[in-house]
Amino acid sequence: MSQDIKQVKTKLGVKKRWVCDLCGGVIESDKDGMLEWDKYFIDDDEIAQNNFRIVHGRWIKGCRGNRPTDKLADGHLHWYTGADGLNKLLEMLKRPNLDVDSLLEIIRRLHVDFYEEARSFLGIAREVESLDYDDGDYIPQDDLIRLIRKYGEKEY
Repeated sequence: MSQDIKQVKTKLGVKKRWVCDLCGGVIESDKDGMLEWDKYFIDDDEIAQNNFRIVHGRWIKGCRGNRPTDKLADGHLHWYTGADGLNKLLEMLKRPNLDVDSLLEIIRRLHVDFYEEARSFLGIAREVESLDYDDGDYIPQDDLIRLIRKYGEKEY
């Protein structure tokens, strides 16, 4: 990972900025981003939803990832932040044929302090110190902060 990307990720604020899943750049505010996911019919009247991701809004120059518009569902990121946004996301969990793990990861990224910043270090922490958290596991705030402090300035 280049030093430039590492520095961008370690400068993220608490629930104010996110990393774009398409370009890897910083989304500076919830007004500049979108929550996207794939939504498609699996039967005549049954819908499946998966592959949730946080991305730059299409109006942001420099991020032109390949977005499958034929099955794309999306909403402005600020619709899903704050207390009302959390309630919307939790309500989505009731939907059938939903990739729950993918949506739970988005909820963590949008609403858990320090998770977005620390998640870039989870892989290396698993290798270096045999971190015993699996994907989707609850990680205490103290551990998230410790990971940021320990790995945030190092190059791997």
